Amino acid sequence: MKGLRGSALAGIVFGLAAIAAANVLRFDISWNLFNNEGLVTWATLFGGVFLVGWLLWWAMMARPGRLSLWRGAATGIIVAFVSYPVVFGLTELVQRDGATAGGLPERVRGVVLITGITLMITGFAMSLIMAVVGAAIAYAVNRARPDIVDATGRRLEIGKGAQMAGVLAAILLAFLVGSFLTLSLIPADKSGLVPNGVTAKPAATYEEAMAAFDAVRAKEAGLALHERCPSQLLTHGSKTARVAIYFHGLTSCPAQGEALAKVLFDQGYNVYLPRMAGHGLADPETTALMDLTAEDLVDLANQSVDLAQGLGDEVSVVGLSAGGTIATWIAQYRGDVADVVAVSPFLGPYVIPPWATSAANKLALMLPDLMLWWNPTETAGDAAESYAFPTPSVHTLAQVMRLGRVVEAGAREAPPQVERISMLLNSADIAVSNALARQLIASWNAHGREVTVKELPLARLLPHDVINPGEPLGDTALVYAAILELMSPSAGNGK
Repeated sequence: MKGLRGSALAGIVFGLAAIAAANVLRFDISWNLFNNEGLVTWATLFGGVFLVGWLLWWAMMARPGRLSLWRGAATGIIVAFVSYPVVFGLTELVQRDGATAGGLPERVRGVVLITGITLMITGFAMSLIMAVVGAAIAYAVNRARPDIVDATGRRLEIGKGAQMAGVLAAILLAFLVGSFLTLSLIPADKSGLVPNGVTAKPAATYEEAMAAFDAVRAKEAGLALHERCPSQLLTHGSKTARVAIYFHGLTSCPAQGEALAKVLFDQGYNVYLPRMAGHGLADPETTALMDLTAEDLVDLANQSVDLAQGLGDEVSVVGLSAGGTIATWIAQYRGDVADVVAVSPFLGPYVIPPWATSAANKLALMLPDLMLWWNPTETAGDAAESYAFPTPSVHTLAQVMRLGRVVEAGAREAPPQVERISMLLNSADIAVSNALARQLIASWNAHGREVTVKELPLARLLPHDVINPGEPLGDTALVYAAILELMSPSAGNGK
């Protein structure tokens, strides 16, 4: 294969191979070719890999004589490595709507970060596949043109540049394989995240529950919170048959669930909306989220369920995103809860395939704690933007993922403590991995626990935050109706 035309054919093969590999490796790639939300599409994937494959094949393989299979494999490895930043760069800097993103430095930093993480945890698999593809292209060319030999009938000597490329490819592959194996073998830190015999301390009466809530508000009074963001309690003035807890999402605050809480209150529930640690501060540029830990989330889960026991005979739990992660932990470990509805639980980001999530989580915890430009409420109205943080950090996300890993590990080992569990998933969600949610559901199913699942259709193109009525693209009437249906006693089948 010689010249730019022949190299373009190689680029096409690499691009098609990348699409096939993405399916095999379970990458979450969008069919919405015109999305401008920073989601990698099949067109972006093919285009980026095609461009890299074309140019690198021309630079490394377009020469007289028969093609070395080793050199073809080395080229494939380098194509895989270089394609990661190119594809993510095209997605973020060209495809994404710049009006809804941060400044250029933040966006470039984001590309570098996601490239580094995904390369270290999935790059080895893609590199191996592309190595086979590169060798196969070289073999096919040699078979198609058996007349391509030098004047003596022997293969041409491999130049120093090609030799160096081969050595570089071998080093890259060894680094990527070693990174993944090392991260996979590091034991997960579960300390403080599993009950291990620790007994709950539920409020025995309505008065005890109110005293616990007053203590929460007294503690929050010493914080510079946004006026809408302290923990909230909607009460009928006495203990009711059912009480609901709503856990808000990452970077938001209890105000996110106010409208849903009013709906539940009108249904006869007492409703408690606790605030996550580090959230709800009046300063939107605060770095308080950098201090959030998985242990904080477990403490919030236990304290909230304990408080709610005095507010209602049966406790229901609803949570969105990181709040949904808390809800899954409660489902696994708190048997004194009647039902749980996890809405788009953040068990891992959509861009990481399920098999690589554990390694990604450990890597993120090792990285410097950089602030990110990522705002799940970026399409929300002004009222929501006034209390939502635009900047969580790498470790903030990693700590929520860490809690999710603990829940999944627990679900593989033992059945969940809560009998009625439901999940509401959003097919259009580009913030969380629905595949990981289904994996958790499968683990619970394996223990004989049925999980009721409803899925919001892709055609509705709903945002990640489906709870906040300030989302102009949202449909809270649809979502709230689905949540109420899932919370009804007839929704779950139990054991």
